[in-house]
Amino acid sequence: MPDVLRVERRPLDELPGPAYDRLAARSFFASRGFLDLWRRTGGRPVAWTVETDGGLAAALPGVEFGRRPLARFAALPDGLYGRLLVEPARAADAGACARAALGAITRHGYGRVHIFDFHGSIGRGEGFEVRPCSTRIVSLEAPDWPEDPKLRSQIRKAGREGISVVPYDPARHRAGLLALVARTFRHHGLRPRYPASFYDALAALAARDPRVIWRWCERDGEPASSHIYFVEGDMLLAWQSYFDRRFSFLKPNVHIRHGAAREAAARGVRWLNLGATPETATGLAYFKARWGGRRVSFASLAQLTGPAAAFEGWRARRRIERVRDVLGPAKALR
Repeated sequence: MPDVLRVERRPLDELPGPAYDRLAARSFFASRGFLDLWRRTGGRPVAWTVETDGGLAAALPGVEFGRRPLARFAALPDGLYGRLLVEPARAADAGACARAALGAITRHGYGRVHIFDFHGSIGRGEGFEVRPCSTRIVSLEAPDWPEDPKLRSQIRKAGREGISVVPYDPARHRAGLLALVARTFRHHGLRPRYPASFYDALAALAARDPRVIWRWCERDGEPASSHIYFVEGDMLLAWQSYFDRRFSFLKPNVHIRHGAAREAAARGVRWLNLGATPETATGLAYFKARWGGRRVSFASLAQLTGPAAAFEGWRARRRIERVRDVLGPAKALR
């Protein structure tokens, strides 16, 4: 039987120093530097810690957004993954620690909770809805990767076109990046998701943490593409990419992706994670499939309460209504 478990919500600045850092040592997403980034988006980095008389046994880090009754806890935001970090000596008690943490999170009274449990470290949790998620995982150990001969041809073509791919340097590339971000989001009919201060903080983190791989591509002094990757354990996660479609003929995206993956593989990274794909993004799904690999499913735990649940229901109904206005009733519900 495990000892009595005490769960506390601790802001990032109040986490127990060496004990937490030891738990988070193998997870970039759980690192203090990465969690701190989300302050620039209005987030509050926290960790739900599980302690015993012997000290820190486990922790579930994440980010809070908003205020009650619509406050949200995400582990982690924006397509990133959460994980219950467990002290190795307490591995046998991981299930009890997870249940204790999830129970405390439920009692805290968040309007919404989303935990993207890619690593299967948390279980199901009483009162949580399990939503299936998937991503595409590609092995970087195959000598002839990628398998698609046309894709390999495009990678070679990009190398011959004279494009320049370098690490992102805010002193030289910041203005171009913000213009490229704005152009990318405008193409999708959206406003930029992150403020300039977020990219500035991420660039500063990349300068001191090699687990951020940020590559910048330009042609004749004009920005063509920017890719941001994170190394999480033995996995390279393709997170954000921005692209000027005027340079499609240069194939900068395949060139950057291949180079970043090869660089990570040289460090011992085994897998490329291409990230989730919206069901409507068929072109993106096809592009990812050409890199090979397999589709991997994992669980997202979700909990909606009170006004947040009502708001989510209203938003889902409005989405169907907007689609129905354009496509008609039959197609709206497909």
